[in-house]
Order: sequence, then structure tokens, then C-alpha cells
Amino acid sequence: MWLVGSIVLNVFLAGSLIGVGLIAQKHFKPHSDKNLPALTRMVEGLTPANQEKARELLTEAALAGETDMNESRTHREAATRLVLEANPDPVAIQAEIMKARRVESSAKDKIETAILTLLLQLPIEERAKVADRLIKGPQRARAKAMYDVKKAQEKAEKEKTGKASASAS
Repeated sequence: MWLVGSIVLNVFLAGSLIGVGLIAQKHFKPHSDKNLPALTRMVEGLTPANQEKARELLTEAALAGETDMNESRTHREAATRLVLEANPDPVAIQAEIMKARRVESSAKDKIETAILTLLLQLPIEERAKVADRLIKGPQRARAKAMYDVKKAQEKAEKEKTGKASASAS
């Protein structure tokens, strides 16, 4: 009886230790730093010079595509206004949506061209490290680039405001 109880207890304890080990491993494994700029996460694994080149190319493409995206928003807003009219014209609504898609496609094309240009400039070892991340999400690249630009502008404004208030006092 004691032997059976001891075996059951040991199996239970071994299972508990394995479970605790798995939970600890999950919680203590390194996570990517969410505070890093988005483009930095996208180009991890490149040499510092290539990371800078990648950031510049993707940011320029995102900024170039932003005017297209603004135009697309304008077309979609026009389509929304047409839908809300008393007698909506389906042809006019569809035309506005088609214009929006065409302009969005132009923005995507700019970003995808920049990504392809970047990838072709990289050595094969570095290209292999980032190709999957960059090719999967050209729209994500645009959104992340715009987010990073916005955060950098906010940071610069804070520093400017901080310096102005420090010099005023």
C-alpha cells in the first residue's frame, strides 16, 4: 500500500514539476521589445548600415504612398456621402470605390517596389533574414512607417516644447 501511494505521489510530483517548468519557460523566454520602432522590428538581422538604408527606403515609400492613401480616403468619403443621399446612385458609388481602389493600388505599388529594391540590394544572407517579413506585409510596412514617423514627430514636438518651457523659466 505504501509502495503504491509513493509511486502515485512521485508521478504526481514529477508531472507538477514538468508543468511548472513549461509554464516558467513560456513566461521567461525573451519577447520582442514592443517599444522598438516598427520598422526596426521589420529589419532585425540586418547590418546597421543596411537597417538604416531599409528604414529610409521604406519610410520614403510610405510617405510617397500617403498622398495616394489620402486621396483614397477622399473617394471613400465621397462614396459614403453618395450612399447617404435620399436616392443613391449605385453607378456613382461604385465609380468612387473603384477610384479609391486604384489609388490604394498605386500606394501599395510604391511600397512593394521599395521593398523589392531594398531586397535586391541586400546580400543573400541578409535578404534571407528579412524577405519573409517584408514581402508579407507591404501595407503593414506603410502603416508601421507612418506610425513611426508620427511617433518621431510627437517626440520632437515634446522635446521642442520641453526646451521652450525650460528656456522660458
